[in-house]
Parts: sequence; structure tokens; C-alpha cells
Amino acid sequence: MASYYVDTNVLVGYTFLHNRWQDHTRRLMASENTLYAGNTVLYEYCVNVGHGPRDGEPLDWSKEDGVIGKEKRKLRKRKRFTYLELKTKDEEDLDPDSVSEVFIDKFDVEDQIKHKVENYFEKELDQSCTLDDVEDSLNKLINRINSTAIDRKDEVRQRVKIRRRRDDKDYSTPCSQMSRIIDGDEDEYSPDAEVLTDAMDLKDRYLIDTVVTGDKGDMISNKDKLEPITRLTLVYLKNKFAHQDPEIDEEIPIDQEQD
Repeated sequence: MASYYVDTNVLVGYTFLHNRWQDHTRRLMASENTLYAGNTVLYEYCVNVGHGPRDGEPLDWSKEDGVIGKEKRKLRKRKRFTYLELKTKDEEDLDPDSVSEVFIDKFDVEDQIKHKVENYFEKELDQSCTLDDVEDSLNKLINRINSTAIDRKDEVRQRVKIRRRRDDKDYSTPCSQMSRIIDGDEDEYSPDAEVLTDAMDLKDRYLIDTVVTGDKGDMISNKDKLEPITRLTLVYLKNKFAHQDPEIDEEIPIDQEQD
């Protein structure tokens, strides 16, 4: 059994059914591996997407002002835009394919899960569906994503061990080095550098050796420079947890009812 440090995007990918990392994160969560994160990840996930945790600021799992709240607000906004565009269509132009097309566009659905959206509306709507039918199916889907997010967030809280960075250890130098590599400025706050510094602290405590992230653009693209500083192995979520268990892909897709 391995131990992994998980980045914020991994938790968000698992929380929301329409996220492109859904199948990969479910394979990770379904494993018996031990999962860790630090204050920066918890802060970004629940509290705020801004300038990282500050001294004395409570890190409360019940908060939803971080990425999880941002994603829920996007759901409401995009649902409204989807309905408004479909409302402009003649009813004879409404069918599962046209509804899927608008949903995929407005929700910026990525290729990895387009088939799930298409399957959902194919199942829920008749070829001669009405606008009321479409609105009902749209509400049902968004409600399912939201209700699952509540359950998944609670599961994340129980599954992921949060470990605060030790106050008696000074990681300012490696953090500045990583900030310069990732963002080009060692004097500005760098969320990715802070996440890796938290993970580095757990590495020094013999708890983890590997960080799992969906961040290909910053962390993975710079791994050759970051790994020598942190002495961590940085792995890309898609590469690490792709096709390990094909049955996971069919466990709770958004085109099927949940138990």
C-alpha cells in the first residue's frame, strides 16, 4: 500500500461528476492507498482560492468559499445559460443531441466525459421532447451533481489526512526557488510552490514520497527542476491512474441513477 500527497485539483476532480478527472480520481479513491494533503490544499478546496492560509485563520471543512464553492456557482450560472439558449430554439429542433450539444458548450465539457453527457440526455429525453422536458432533465442532472458533491466532500474529509506544516522547520528557501521556477517570481505567493512545500514537509516526516496532481502545465512540466528541490516524485494523475480498473469507469457515471 502506497502513500500519496494529493493536490487540490485531485480533490475537486473527485467531488464533481462532470469534472474531466472523475474516472481517474475514483480509481485513486477506490484504492487502499493512504492519502495526505496539507493546509494549502484544504484552504484552496474549502476556504478561499486566494492568497493561501494565514496565521490564525480557521481551516474549516464546512466552508464552501474555496474551489468547491466556485464550482457550485459555475453550475448554477451555466445551467441558466444552457436553458436560455435552448429556450430560443423551436421545439421541433429540441432532441437529445441538440440538448447535449448546448450543454457541452455552455459547461465547457471536455472530451473525456462528453459521452456521459450524451448518454444521459439520450436516456432522459425523447426525440420529440418539449422545453419542459429539457428543463426537468437539466435540473435533475445539476441536482445530481450537487448532491453527489456533498457526499463526495464528506468522503474526502474522512479519506484524506490533513497534516499541518511544522512551524519549527524553515522551508522559505526551497519555496522561493520553486516560486521562481513555476511563476517566474520568488517574491510573490505561489500556490503550487506552497502545496509542494507542504508535501516536502511530509516527505521529511517519512509520510509520503509522491505527489499526485492534475497540473500538467506547471508542476509536471517543471518536474525535472522541482523534484531535485523537494526530493519528491511528481506524478500526473492521468498517467498514474489511467486504466487500472476499467470497472471504475462504470461505477457511478452521470448517465445512471445513484443508489
